[in-house]
Amino acid sequence: MNTKPTPMEQALVFLSRRDYTCRGLTAALAKKGYTETEIRMAVERLTDWGYLDDRAYAATEIDRFKQEGRSRAFIRHRLEVAGVAPATIDEEIDRGYPQEEEEKILRAWWRKFRERLEGRAPTERERIKWARRLLSAGFPSESVQACFEKDQDS
Repeated sequence: MNTKPTPMEQALVFLSRRDYTCRGLTAALAKKGYTETEIRMAVERLTDWGYLDDRAYAATEIDRFKQEGRSRAFIRHRLEVAGVAPATIDEEIDRGYPQEEEEKILRAWWRKFRERLEGRAPTERERIKWARRLLSAGFPSESVQACFEKDQDS
């Protein structure tokens, strides 16, 4: 006979697979049919034990996305969707992913696009396509414009 695991047991199963935010784990447990009280008690206990830490979750995700070359705006959106508080997001992004670092990543993407041309000048259409791609990835328009201007000067 299969019995339903307790909310704490189910939460530990979830956490054994991947990291969660408090809100994310709350939603996952709610989908399994646990009551608000049961969920709150499990989340509070796991937070007290250090198994749930939204700040640590944010720092880990920022590092991961930064390594993938993602923009600060992209990371901010993903953390918001995961349920991290906006104040925590702001603090962790400022600490772990300064604006200067984002600009280095943007310039690396721009160099990668230029290398694909094998020495020829980009067409206006190609330049617009690159700029749109970078903007849609969440890079600031001022930084993309600066790459454009620097590229035109060279």
